[in-house]
Amino acid sequence: MKVGDNIRAIRESEKNFKRSYVAGKLNITTRAYGNIENNIASITVNRLEEIANILECDPLYILNYQSSKKKFYDSFHNQLNSQSISAVNEVAREQALKRIIKLHEELLASERERIALLETLLKNNNIQGREGRQYRFVRP
Repeated sequence: MKVGDNIRAIRESEKNFKRSYVAGKLNITTRAYGNIENNIASITVNRLEEIANILECDPLYILNYQSSKKKFYDSFHNQLNSQSISAVNEVAREQALKRIIKLHEELLASERERIALLETLLKNNNIQGREGRQYRFVRP
């Protein structure tokens, strides 16, 4: 990443300054300042220090902005992801367990209904049951 890109990123994301504001502080045109941010114009150490003062940061911060930002975000996201994965796994386990319990309850209810239906069919058709009981055929 080039210096102009770093300056633009800091100006936009951290300071929320307009290009015209920074250009005015530098006593240059907005176009000339735009050339700095677009990496068209070369930048001197003195100009870098002036811009750093306007952006209220250290010149080294500007020079190392993208790499520092990347290291910070990588570290933050790695820590967040490991915590999130643990939390997501726990939530997924709880949801899976609740689903298994619900399915088990539905299966039991279905089997109870099936047994009741079979017993009714046995009784209605005068068929002997498991225990050797004779079911009488009863017409409604």
